[in-house]
Amino acid sequence: MIEVEVKAKIHDRDDMVDRILSLGGVHVSDEEQHDLYFNAPHRDFARTDEALRIRRSGGRTFITYKGPKIDEESKTRKELETEVADPGTAAEILESLGFRMVREVVKERRIYSLGDFTVSIDTVMGLGTYLEIERDLPDGSDYGEALGQIFELYRKLGIEDGFERRSYLELLELDEE
Repeated sequence: MIEVEVKAKIHDRDDMVDRILSLGGVHVSDEEQHDLYFNAPHRDFARTDEALRIRRSGGRTFITYKGPKIDEESKTRKELETEVADPGTAAEILESLGFRMVREVVKERRIYSLGDFTVSIDTVMGLGTYLEIERDLPDGSDYGEALGQIFELYRKLGIEDGFERRSYLELLELDEE
């Protein structure tokens, strides 16, 4: 699967909720997400632009691999994800194989559906509030049209700058330097 995603920093969560709803967005859920990010023993994911995480959210746990970003203007990348029964055991397996936990990222996510797109408002502990618009496509798909539609949605929401390609993990790591 290819995750076509664009993220932007926002300053007024309530105003953005109103804008999303005015475009026909439908509230799907509110979640608290706890992500544990790991680095590989055989290569540095910060250098290769990859990510491996265990996410706990809503009583479920997923392990996710994200490949390197595939363009210069978005966070579009290959994503592989599967549910796991026990986050502690999943983390212990990774650590037994030499993977090292590097950081926990905690956020409150409000999720909306808007046509073919998922729109999320994330309040990230230590970073602030961001808007993410994404669409999942099958591997090998031409993602250009979806990317154009995402930027058009941003324009309709009144956002034309402040886009951020770095992950929350990268932003938190930068903040510590």
